[in-house]
Amino acid sequence: MNLERRRSPRWLTSIEMLGTTLVVLMVGAMVLWLRAGSRETRLVFTLGSGLLVYAVTVVALGRRSSPSRIALRPFALAGACAGAVAELVNAQFILSWEFAVAGLTGAAIGLTHWAALRTWLRLTGDGSA
Repeated sequence: MNLERRRSPRWLTSIEMLGTTLVVLMVGAMVLWLRAGSRETRLVFTLGSGLLVYAVTVVALGRRSSPSRIALRPFALAGACAGAVAELVNAQFILSWEFAVAGLTGAAIGLTHWAALRTWLRLTGDGSA
């Protein structure tokens, strides 16, 4: 039997992916740092959990995507999950209309990350974008 193991997409382990992910996480950390002084310390946990969920989800879903192109779904879903988790923690696990807004905002951040990664790969001459 010729069972081929599915390999992770090359873009997932590229320096461009690392760079764009670090920028997204640094922007989130900057917001965390700026807001932590003005609100209670729970905000640190709230935003920290969102950052962690984003990073883990984009890598986990990215590993399952096609190696031939950069899929949009891992980034959008990672952003939506991160926004939703951060809002749930912030609202003390009470669902409100802000839950949907946070999910959509997170998805928009994920889409921005996806666009930045594709652009960076094109600028550096990698044809997989």
